[in-house]
Amino acid sequence: MTLTIAIPVHDDEPYLLRLLQRLSTLDCTDRLVVVDDGSETPLDHGALCTAAAMPPDRLTLLRHDSPLGPGPARNAALAHADSDHLLYLDADDLPTRELPPLLADLADKTFDFCIFRHHDTRSEIERRWGPEPLDCRLWRAAGTDIGALSPVGPAAAAALVQTANYPWNKIYRTEFLRSHGIGCADLAVHEDIELHWRSFLAADRILASDRVAVIHFVTPRGNRLTNRLGAERLEVFTSLDRIAGDIAARQADPLPFMLFVLGLIGWIHGHLLPELRPPFASRARDWLARHVDPALYPAIDAARPGIRADIDRLLDPGPAG
Repeated sequence: MTLTIAIPVHDDEPYLLRLLQRLSTLDCTDRLVVVDDGSETPLDHGALCTAAAMPPDRLTLLRHDSPLGPGPARNAALAHADSDHLLYLDADDLPTRELPPLLADLADKTFDFCIFRHHDTRSEIERRWGPEPLDCRLWRAAGTDIGALSPVGPAAAAALVQTANYPWNKIYRTEFLRSHGIGCADLAVHEDIELHWRSFLAADRILASDRVAVIHFVTPRGNRLTNRLGAERLEVFTSLDRIAGDIAARQADPLPFMLFVLGLIGWIHGHLLPELRPPFASRARDWLARHVDPALYPAIDAARPGIRADIDRLLDPGPAG
């Protein structure tokens, strides 16, 4: 299989060089597309080629004159990818030694995308290796947590689609994304929700690998997207509306998405400046009223006991909300 690795970057050259050096060590890609999303100091193509130990014609450097966000940067990379398959990586994350064996596993397989496990550095607090606890439970529920490569049927997909909507834990067939018009949203944060959900909705053949092929670094402070606390998080409902519309149009089961949204609402509420929580809660209540059929309540309660009550308390407009 031929693989393009696409990397958006904004003012993050030291981490990007670290990533390129790791990719050089692993020797697992045919092509790199780096998108400089308006960095204050433009990236140098020659320096990137040196770090990646890659000839200039195999490393494409694109530049946005001003920052457009990670979504447009990834979409630009997709437009320039000329390999059969595509992997998005963030500049501050690192592939592991499991990535080359994963690619070998996939070499003779036909698939729209393969989702693989990752390590989240927040797990190290509890001395665990792998993703966050909810994602671990969802992988177990899908029956794909053991076994190097597994086909994903409808029941397994309904569990895996509820995992964190990261863009860098999947290897995509490039033409699958293009033919379905699947990309990232033009949002400052949560731009990858549509990529994640629309991929699961459109795919005919999904594979899952238990190989931990990427390390996701999360720090409690700094300017990473995870650490943003501002009003940009309120724009998430734009993407959620689109996906709800896609699910309704396909007459797909809405339960996995509603469980995902409830969990996401709780996470965003906890990652907002206090003064933004009331307007966010108002938008969240409105979204849930428009999209969640009360007939779905028993299924939600059975799948995730207590989550509706927790979110109701969180969004309560009274003094305790």
